[in-house]
Formats: sequence, structure tokens, C-alpha cells
Amino acid sequence: MVGERGGGVGLRPARALVIAVAAALASVHLLKGVARTPAEPGSGTAVVAACLALVALQLRHLRPARTGPAGAPAHPGWTAAELAVGFLAVGLGASIGLLCLPAASLLLERRRVLLALAAAGAVLVEAERAVGVREAVDLLVTVALGGVMLYAVTTLALLASRVHAARLTLVASAVTDERLRIAADLRSELSAGLAQIHDLAARQTPQALAPLIAVARRTLAAARATAAELRSLSLAPEAASARALLVSAGVAADIRIGHREPLGPAGTVLATVLREAVTAVVRIGDARRCEVGTEERAGRVMLRVVSDGVPTAALGADVLDDLAERVRAVDGRLTAGLEPDGRFAVEAAVAATPAPTAAADPPELRTALGLYHFLLAAFCVRSLMFVPLPRLGLGAACALAFCAFQIRFSIHDATRHARLALVASAVLALLPLPWLGANWIGAAGILAGSLVIALPLRAGAALAGLMAVAAGAISGGPAASVVSTAVDVLITCVVVFGVLRLVRLVRELQRAGAGLARAAVVGERLRAARDLHDLLGHGLAAILLKAELARRLAETDPRRCREELADVVRLADRGRAELGAVAEDGPRLSLAAELASAAAVLGAAGIAVELEEEPVPETAGTVLSVVLREAVTNVLRHSRARHVRIAVAAAGDAARLEVENDGAPDGVTAPGSGIGGLSVRLAGAGGTLTAGPDDGWYLLRAEVPLDRSADTGSVTGGGPAPGGSEPAGLPRDPHRVRPVPRVQLADDGGEHVPHGPR
Repeated sequence: MVGERGGGVGLRPARALVIAVAAALASVHLLKGVARTPAEPGSGTAVVAACLALVALQLRHLRPARTGPAGAPAHPGWTAAELAVGFLAVGLGASIGLLCLPAASLLLERRRVLLALAAAGAVLVEAERAVGVREAVDLLVTVALGGVMLYAVTTLALLASRVHAARLTLVASAVTDERLRIAADLRSELSAGLAQIHDLAARQTPQALAPLIAVARRTLAAARATAAELRSLSLAPEAASARALLVSAGVAADIRIGHREPLGPAGTVLATVLREAVTAVVRIGDARRCEVGTEERAGRVMLRVVSDGVPTAALGADVLDDLAERVRAVDGRLTAGLEPDGRFAVEAAVAATPAPTAAADPPELRTALGLYHFLLAAFCVRSLMFVPLPRLGLGAACALAFCAFQIRFSIHDATRHARLALVASAVLALLPLPWLGANWIGAAGILAGSLVIALPLRAGAALAGLMAVAAGAISGGPAASVVSTAVDVLITCVVVFGVLRLVRLVRELQRAGAGLARAAVVGERLRAARDLHDLLGHGLAAILLKAELARRLAETDPRRCREELADVVRLADRGRAELGAVAEDGPRLSLAAELASAAAVLGAAGIAVELEEEPVPETAGTVLSVVLREAVTNVLRHSRARHVRIAVAAAGDAARLEVENDGAPDGVTAPGSGIGGLSVRLAGAGGTLTAGPDDGWYLLRAEVPLDRSADTGSVTGGGPAPGGSEPAGLPRDPHRVRPVPRVQLADDGGEHVPHGPR
């Protein structure tokens, strides 16, 4: 449900505003009926019942099934009943102002003939009752005003409901369009590269190895470049990496993101600055705290990385020259140096992505705003009708100035000098009241509605109440007249608040829907970037490794060379399938297959592998498969490992994966930048990721909560799911370890792990 200041949704708040406006329009007639009841029980009770019935009949226009601009025509019987009730109440002595409720229904249902007949009937009744032409015109204008305002409020309520209902369709459409665009991009260079790799490897000839390696390198570079481009819309992956780096190094991280996304091409540059600055904090400084923050200011996105590690200042300009040049290339600015408080700061500023063009107002919203202008125009006419001729100039000036303030600060929602404008409006609404007549009371009501909109709800409502009391007191006269004036102010206040609040609600829903669509597009691009990096990038790296190994074996062991090329064919086929999955809705991986593939790839690099396997549910296995791929890629790219231990287990309420190697370079205390993307992915599944030195080895541990309500038979391996629980670290249990057999490499005599099952 929407709060008065909130951007929530649903039909209930809009419905409540419609009921409030309808009740406000009927309230003065209902109170008069109650007052008549002691003296005339029959007619007084009938008028009260008619008022309540007319308000209740308005609810039929708010049924969710209504999808037209103002609801499809209801059954004519309800319309006839509403007209009959309205004219019956008028015949019993109620004011014709009560006919504004059936008039709104006729407008909503587009019953023009009945509307004309009702208007003619109202004119005849008032011609019979009125003591003067001005009084008759005044009452008829009141009916028209009440009818069109209730029509406007109901129309806006129905529009708000439709805008809210369409938001998910808008998001789905944006995601589909982005997915198709990504698919078109991916299936050009990357798809062609994988096809070339497949065809070259399928030749099984040494002559194909050189072009195969060249194509594999080019395709791998293209995959990484495409992933970087897709990530450039958001700093979220790099911020996650920064947090992981800092926390692993024992540095307290305070990351605050205050910019609007998507970022555009400059996002890649900011991501690079963030990565390099945080890496410098970890590797060079002795920082204990690091603050990372972004904000938008004067059309630019500002990134600041501030740490309390004084030695970090030794970076100086030399290390940052390349970064500064890249930032300048996108018309940005990079500065680095000591702050007055002694901390070291790196600050980059690039042009912000232009704000998205505001969505055009729907026709119903434009109609409602036009009707609000009509309300202001009618207020001017009514207020000047009873102003004495000598004061007509003063009245016209006050009316025009007051309406100008309302259009500027109520309809256009301007905020500059808002307080001054509200004070000026209050003076114009109250000060001329003794000279401009009773109809100037409408100004106080319009201002009261604007106050409730412009201020926090409680403060605005309190001031609106004071405005009503002040208007009654200034108007003078007997107590009954003072109360009547205050009630009229409150009625106008509710009508104005209903229209303006619903206008804002519709625009809030439009902005929220557009924001959801933008966020969904960014999320879709980040998903594709993660899958490209974590899945396709790993596969291409494995292809390149096996192709180079095949070239080494081409002369000394032709049989092994052909086996490696056969593996390349298999990996290329898998890569093409995964490329299609990346372009659609993400691949579903088998952890058992990934374990076998990891052993084969590590084995091809001459690394001994120990596997410890337990079955885990398929959903958790898919997430852990991605982590395993990234961990293996990091071992191959960033370590000097000779031994790797991979352990998978379902312990307690979580599935855990550990990848441990003995080749971490000296001084490494934090994971690589790719770990940040895995942290984001695991966080989305409710899991955690840690990485760092452990007893002379380097350990990466991922944990994903298990859904015990899922089908326990769907697991990555055979056998029942294990029960009980284990410590957070998976022990090196020799009874559970499955060492991969070692063989001799033909070219260098070193130990090698074979491919395992294919």
C-alpha cells in the first residue's frame, strides 16, 4: 500500500482518495440532512441516506476490471438509480450541489444525452428556487466543478492502477529487448570464433594448430572485452570486488554508492580507477580503514577512494599517470594526494549519463490537469461574481497572482522558493477575504490542499485545519456561518489534495516503472557479463591451454595430440551451447561435469589434483559450478601451483566448495578482482565467499544455503544426501579423497593428471 509520501502501489490508496473526495462533496449536504432530522425526520433521514448511497455508488467505477480511459459503461440501471436518488434528495430540499456525484458518473460512463438532460433538470430546479441569476449560476458552477473534479480523481485512480499493473510488463519487455540485443552481439564475433575453433580442431592435423591458437586467443580477448563492456553500465561488480579485497586484507571497508545507473562507457574507466586504487591500498599501504564513495554533482559522477594508510601516498603520480590519461580520454579528471587530515585520496570525475527523458503524460493525466486548470478558472469567475465593481481590479489581480502560484508550485511541483511562495499564497488567500466576499473562501481551500501536498502529511494537515479555522474567523458572521466557511474550506482542500496527490502518484509510478526497467536492463547485462567471464571465459582459456599443449605434443606424442584436439572440439561445442544460454536466461551447470572438467584442465597444466566429492542438490551445484570455474581459472592465471585440492560437501544446511592450492605468490593477501563478481552471484543465492592464505596454501571457500524443501533426489552425484553437520572447513579426510591418477607427460617427464570422464 502506498504511504502518502511513498512510491508504493496498488489501487487501495487511489480508491481511498476517490472515496474521500466523494464523501467531502456530499458531506455538507449530509450535515444539513442530519440537522433537519429532528424537525423533519422523514425528509432529513431520506437526504442522509441519499448522500450515503451516492457515495457508495461511486465505488462501482473502481472495480479492477475497468480498463478503459475512465472505465467501461456500467449497467444503465445503476446510472438510472443514481440519478433518481440525486433528484429525489434535491426534491426533498437538498441543494442541487449534490448532483455533482451523479454528474461525475455520467462523465465517467460517457452518457452524454443523460448528462445533458440532468443539466437541464438542474437548471430548471434552480430557476424555480433561486433568488437571483448570480446565485443560480454560482450553484450550477458548483455542480460542474464538483462533477469534473470527482471525474478527474476517479480517472486518475484508474490510471494509477493501470500504470502499476503494467510495470512488470514494462520490465519484462525491457529485459527481452536487452536480451535480444546481447544475443545479436554475442552471436557475431564470439559465435564465429567458436565455430572456427571447432572446425580447426576437428581437422586433427598439426597444420591447424597455429591458426587454432590464434583464433582461440582472439576469441578469448573478445569475450573478455565484451564482458567488460557489459559490466561498464554498473560499478556494482567492482564495488563487490573492492569490498572482498579490503575485507580479506583486514581493512575496514565503508562503501557508499550515490550515483544513478546505468553509467555508460565511462563506467569502465571508473571501474578501473576503483580497482587500481583499492589494490594499491591493499598492496602498498598499511591502511586500517578505506572509504569508497560515489555521488553525482553538476552533471558528473564523482568517485573517491580514501584510506588512512600513509605509505599509500608513495604511489605518487607515476603509478597513476596511465589512469589519469584514461580518465582524460573520456573527458574526465583524476587527482590523488594527501588530504588535510593526513589520509590519502584518489578522486575521479567523469561525465554522468544524461538523465532519461521523462515519459510523456498519458492522455488521462493531461485531461485531469486540464480539469484542475478549469477548477482554478472557475474559482476566478466565482470569486469575482460577487466582488463590488470598485474592488474588481483588486480581486482580478489577487486571483491571477494566486492561480499563478498554484500552477507553478502545485501542478509543476517546483521546489525553488517554495516556502516563500506558500507564504505569499497564504497572504493572498486570507488577507483579501473581508473585501472580496464569501466566494474568496475557495482560495483558502485550494491553498490548504496545496499545503497538504507540499509539506509532510501531519504538518500539512495541521496547517490546513488552521487555514480552515482562520478563514472562518476572518469571514465573520454568526457561529453557524463560521463553521460553514471552515467546512467549505476543508471540502475544497480534500478535492484539491485528491487531484494533486493522484497526479503525483501516477508520475511516481511511471518513474518507478522506468527505474525498474533500467535496473532490470543493468541486471541483465551484468548477468550476461558474469556468465561470459565465469563460464565462456573459462572454457576459452581451457581451449587455449589444450591447443598449446597439443602443439607441444604434436611431434612427440601424436596420439595425445589428437586427444587434446578432441577435447578442444568438445569444449568448443560446450562453449557454443553456453553462449546461447548466456544470451537467453543463464546456463544450468552440472557440478559433477565441472569437477571432471576442472581436473582435466588442471591436469593439462601439469597440476596434481585431489577431489573430495559429496552429492549436493542441483540448484546449489549450479552456483558452485560457476565458483569452481573461476577458482580454476585463477589458479591457472595467477598461481604457481603444483597441487590443488577441490572439496565439495553438503554439511548441515549449506553446500560448501573449497578450492585450495599451494602456489599462491608471496605477499598475496586478497583475492583477484574476478572474485567480486562471484561474491555478487553468491550473495544473490544467499551464500558467502571467502578467499585468502591458509596454513601456507591459498584457500577459496564458497557456501550456499540448501533448500531442504527441494527435491533431494536431484543431486549432482549418486547416493543419498548426507545428514548431520560439519565444521565450516572441510577436513582433508583421506577416506573421502579421490586422488586423480598421475601419468607421465611425454615432453618434460613431469606428473600429469589425465582428463577423467568425458
